[in-house]
Amino acid sequence: MVVVNIVLIFVDEYMSEYAGIEAQLAWMLLFSIEDGLLREPSEIDYARMLEGLEAAELLALVREAQRRLMKMGVKNDTDTQAPVELYIDKDYRIRMGGPAGTPIPFRPLVRAVFILFLRHPEGILLKDRARFRKELEDIYQEIAPNVDAEDRRRRVRKLTDLEDNAFSENLSVLNATLDRILPVSQVHNLKVQGNNGYPRRIPLSPLLVHWECAPTGHPRVDL
Repeated sequence: MVVVNIVLIFVDEYMSEYAGIEAQLAWMLLFSIEDGLLREPSEIDYARMLEGLEAAELLALVREAQRRLMKMGVKNDTDTQAPVELYIDKDYRIRMGGPAGTPIPFRPLVRAVFILFLRHPEGILLKDRARFRKELEDIYQEIAPNVDAEDRRRRVRKLTDLEDNAFSENLSVLNATLDRILPVSQVHNLKVQGNNGYPRRIPLSPLLVHWECAPTGHPRVDL
């Protein structure tokens, strides 16, 4: 456990070296060391500050805070690896770490489900999945254009049928694939998760998802 005086000394040093939002966000990050160690001043709206940052700026802040905290001897219960960034290329391959990174080895239908959840960071209620049938079919068509149209519709109908367990089965395959290829410290933010009766979602920040292409109805954003 780091005593309050040491943390305050570090914060004073950081605040004097870096002015403005960077310093205030560094202060915020220090509050996450341990609940109750320090209290965040209530008049500062850190959430609004975070919304104004580009992904690269936010990542730079996190990495700098991690580096300095490790130098101070602060130990975390979790791995301090940088969060995973995802890149969706023009062929709807999902790559980790950069546009030329290794694709996640999802089979096409599972990949379509994963992309659907990335497109809806607010989450999807399983009982409402039929509302996403058209969007899911559009994504699946982009991923597997050579699949027969009727066969594609049949598979998507099965996924979105409330009396069929295919959607949950694909979620299980999706999460098991991520468990197999990623360390524990990174896999949590990529798995589809949520309690019964609540939306299932991927907790990865949308700031860390970079799109080269987009399904019909969504704007295309070039990498």
